[in-house]
Amino acid sequence: MTNDEDIRGTLVEKLPLRALGLRTGMALQTRRLVEGANKKEAQYLGAITGKGVMVGPMGPDGVKTELDEGEVCVVRGFTGQYEFSFLSKVLQTFEKPFAYALLAYPAHVDARMVRQSMRTKVSWPTTVEIPNKDDPLNPKTVEATLVDISMQGAMIKADSQLAAVGESVKLSMTVAIDGTQEDLSVVGTICHNNKAGTEDYYFIGMSFKNTTQHDKLVLHYVTQTPLNQQPNTTE
Repeated sequence: MTNDEDIRGTLVEKLPLRALGLRTGMALQTRRLVEGANKKEAQYLGAITGKGVMVGPMGPDGVKTELDEGEVCVVRGFTGQYEFSFLSKVLQTFEKPFAYALLAYPAHVDARMVRQSMRTKVSWPTTVEIPNKDDPLNPKTVEATLVDISMQGAMIKADSQLAAVGESVKLSMTVAIDGTQEDLSVVGTICHNNKAGTEDYYFIGMSFKNTTQHDKLVLHYVTQTPLNQQPNTTE
């Protein structure tokens, strides 16, 4: 599921870990650097620059990191903007107050930018205006669900393809900014509209165009505020 903000570059850069903008709870994969070792789902818990990186098992019920003190492991992840990996030594493992492993802080990570901007996952009710071939001056209105959003584009889930690739649609929603409701209406060009396997809905990716300064300010807020998971709407 990509749109034209996805750049899918092949250039791997050497970056400092802090440049990735990792957030607590981001999914990772760890694998012990021994023959036959399997990948383990994990999560990023935090880091102290130059000291160590804390990773823990995925999910609230995780009780083991599957890592042992002294061994070397490879860590892989995706921030929503970068795919990255690095090698590290397990310095210590802990079980209390919760299970986590302390890894040596990497001198650098191998990173590849795959998107120009961070995507924020959401699940917001969204109204979409789509072209009406029978009456071009009066577009049709359908309800959809916003799946993710960034400064450059969005993904929505709908019961139909909505419009052809290359056509423009208008998204309208209400978001909460510091307790105040703000209306956001942006025009997007459809980049793909794929059916979700055997399900009866479609994922539609689009890139925004002609965004106003107000649009950009609202988009910046909703993409940089992880707790803003649901917009305030009026009954």
